[in-house]
Amino acid sequence: MQNLLSVLVQTIKSRWASVTSKLKLFTSWNFIRTRIIAKIRDFFYNMLNLKPRNKNDYITVFGWMISKRLVHAFVIVVGVISLYYIASETKIFSQFGSNGGIKTYKYNSVRLRTVSDKVRITGKSGYLAYEGQVEKGYVTGQGTLYGVEGNVVYEGAFENNKYEGAGVLNYANGSTEYQGNFHNNLYEGEGTLYREDGTFEYIGEFSQGLKNGKGILYDNGENEIYSGTFSSDNIVYSELLGKGVSEVGQYYKGSQVLYEMNDDIAVYMEDINGVYYGTIDEDALDDETHVEDVYVLQDHFCYGNETIDTITGLKQVFGYPVYEGNSSVIFPEAICINKLSETGNVLNGRVKMSSSDVFSDVVEVDDFDTGYVIYIYTFKRGDLLYSFVCNGQSDSFQFYYVSAA
Repeated sequence: MQNLLSVLVQTIKSRWASVTSKLKLFTSWNFIRTRIIAKIRDFFYNMLNLKPRNKNDYITVFGWMISKRLVHAFVIVVGVISLYYIASETKIFSQFGSNGGIKTYKYNSVRLRTVSDKVRITGKSGYLAYEGQVEKGYVTGQGTLYGVEGNVVYEGAFENNKYEGAGVLNYANGSTEYQGNFHNNLYEGEGTLYREDGTFEYIGEFSQGLKNGKGILYDNGENEIYSGTFSSDNIVYSELLGKGVSEVGQYYKGSQVLYEMNDDIAVYMEDINGVYYGTIDEDALDDETHVEDVYVLQDHFCYGNETIDTITGLKQVFGYPVYEGNSSVIFPEAICINKLSETGNVLNGRVKMSSSDVFSDVVEVDDFDTGYVIYIYTFKRGDLLYSFVCNGQSDSFQFYYVSAA
């Protein structure tokens, strides 16, 4: 009885194995794909069999007889291409693409011009150039711009292929160059400017890519140097005019050296290359020396976004000078000439001066050569006088200073 049962079980198993084998075969993806490809191949073979058998197999177009099967084949090819294009541009299908469902386009792709979605864009050499939002082919919205080496160039807001809004711009080494607001690819509004070593250089307002407005300037150790007004990347030195010495200390916090001669004081502001001058007034209500002139130790003058380094150029901006001629050097001018002479020969060399160091940052001046002659061009603009110090009637100048008119 047991042997009979075993034979029955083996018979059932053998029959069932045959069924399951056929079932596995018919449900195998390779089998199904092979059958589908064969059907498609046979279909197109029959469709593309362009040997008409009689005149009913032709259609006439402008007197030309064209095989109906050729027309059918052409329609099918166009249809397949159209379906592929629609599928590739439709969100429903794009999720089945690579890169986590994010479509990738070449930078010059015609299809990219119609896309409004999150995409990846490759550069000319095939590297990933951008990943983020686009609107009708334009980089608009949040995204990341990459360099050829794979470094992040910019990350933030875009509009019509330009930096627009809040973002971060990086140096080639990957460190942050600027973090803040942009307009038309340039720094605009509030932001922070960094040096390439990662230390911040300036925090404040920008306009058209330049420091412009209120801001704070820092040295390499991130110590505050100057807190005040900037224009086209330059300090507005004239804002110190009329300020008391203690108030100036709220603007300038860098290294300085005080020069005293009788009632005159001149303070060299090393970190911003300037000198302010005042006279001690014992009758002043606040019992404090106030700034009368501010000297800028540079041989060019910044006017808006323009840099002027000649008297001819200054005349085009200011008009004719209100004063022009030789002048005997005065105390603050002598300090400026000697400071500039420490790094190179200017004007007629150093001004002879007898002095003594009271402290490392305080110098008592006893006397200087008042026979030292310079040539000055003075221009008036609004309530300010701008005086440019030259070596004779030259077209170039060595430094300038600003005074109240």
